[in-house]
Amino acid sequence: MKKRFVYELIVGIIMLVAIFLEGAKGISVLTLLFAHPFIGKKKADEREIQLFYKIGNYTAGATLLASVVVYYFSNSIINDFMVGKNWFGLVLSAFLIAHGFFGLILTRKV
Repeated sequence: MKKRFVYELIVGIIMLVAIFLEGAKGISVLTLLFAHPFIGKKKADEREIQLFYKIGNYTAGATLLASVVVYYFSNSIINDFMVGKNWFGLVLSAFLIAHGFFGLILTRKV
């Protein structure tokens, strides 16, 4: 399970950097997630399922916060990069980063 969270975190960071460098073309990094089902797939027990729900709740909160931040800065231009034009990719990369980060933090405690 930890391999999957590390993979999500890495893909999210690469996607965020690619969007800032290439704009809308940077969302093509999302194709890296097609390898996700093949990484460490196993049947989860009851405890892991509960942990996964907890990780999902934390991820939802962080994604909502990221959405508000992106909306607040939607008219900003950073190095010829319009934040409002690429809002979907930014929120999606924030989701992947948050899910990988919280997954690693909460599975570390188990």
